[in-house]
Amino acid sequence: MLKKKLLVMIPTVALMLAPLGTGTSITEAASKGSQTQKIETKAETRPSLKKGSRSSYVRDLQQSLKDVKYHVGVDGIFGTQTQNVVREFQVDHNLASDGIVGPKTWAALDENKVERRQFTEKDAIALGKKKLGNNIVFSGDGRLLKDGKGKSYYNYKAANKDWIDQGGTGTIGWFHIYKDGRVVEQ
Repeated sequence: MLKKKLLVMIPTVALMLAPLGTGTSITEAASKGSQTQKIETKAETRPSLKKGSRSSYVRDLQQSLKDVKYHVGVDGIFGTQTQNVVREFQVDHNLASDGIVGPKTWAALDENKVERRQFTEKDAIALGKKKLGNNIVFSGDGRLLKDGKGKSYYNYKAANKDWIDQGGTGTIGWFHIYKDGRVVEQ
């Protein structure tokens, strides 16, 4: 009799003690597609990092930030520079800019890497030239950003080659170039 009660109690206690995840549920993630599910699962398995952290996870974080065009050293030490770059990334991706890397920031970094493969800088420049003309030169920092609606874009300064050749700046303006072909002046 005691064995039966114990066998019933152990799974119940284990279920109660299991940590509850934050963010998107597994069901929601699965319904969004397998790529999203993989990203979120990976993000949730990494520890939260903050100023003072030192580990291979910090090194991975720094390399991920560098891979998505943020300027940070890769030394495995979460110092002031890393914290500032994390905050910058968080602002650029409409996350709470607390400088702490938790599941949402990890997921945004992973998603940004995937989106960069699907919508490259070369693609964005081609769309910009299609809209503004082939005589335009684009420059920017190469970061793939998110607007308030969660849509990804590159931010570029556009300049006219002829105006530059004549000694001017050539600057036409700053533009957000979206994957769907929109080129929005800022």
